[in-house]
Amino acid sequence: MTFTQQVRADENGYVVRLSGEMDYTVSGRFEVAVQRLLDHRRPASVRLDLADLDFIDSTAVSVLVRLWRLARRGNCSLRVVNAHGLVHHVLDVTGALAIVGAGPAPDANPVTSG
Repeated sequence: MTFTQQVRADENGYVVRLSGEMDYTVSGRFEVAVQRLLDHRRPASVRLDLADLDFIDSTAVSVLVRLWRLARRGNCSLRVVNAHGLVHHVLDVTGALAIVGAGPAPDANPVTSG
């Protein structure tokens, strides 16, 4: 499976939607792309939407944490949203989940009961 990333602006900053498999072969390119976004656009917020990401390796986890640190130095909130399955598990067991956050996207429809 391939890796793709799509960037879109919204009212809060930028959303980077990732899909496929994020491993050491694509992590460097992704890191550079997000660094450029942070450096040139200086957004207040970047959300990394992992809803369509099926796999993540340790190199990619390290990249997410480095990007979070870089964003923080630039007064930008960088958060992971919509992690699920194996991706959520890897982020959780590595401790990255506690750093980069994870949850439903702010514009996701809330689940209601009753």
